[in-house]
Amino acid sequence: MTMRHPTQIHEHVTKRVHVLLQKAGVPYEIEQQVCEACARVLDEKPVKRAAA
Repeated sequence: MTMRHPTQIHEHVTKRVHVLLQKAGVPYEIEQQVCEACARVLDEKPVKRAAA
């Protein structure tokens, strides 16, 4: 039988991060809102198309 570890509940504290990702082979600059504690991506939106 496996033991489940209790998960700690926390409120997400966001920080904004700019990353470069590819969508369909086209590079885009993406602004992500990431939780400082658990590094979970909470929201992301494309900012602009990056230079190839």
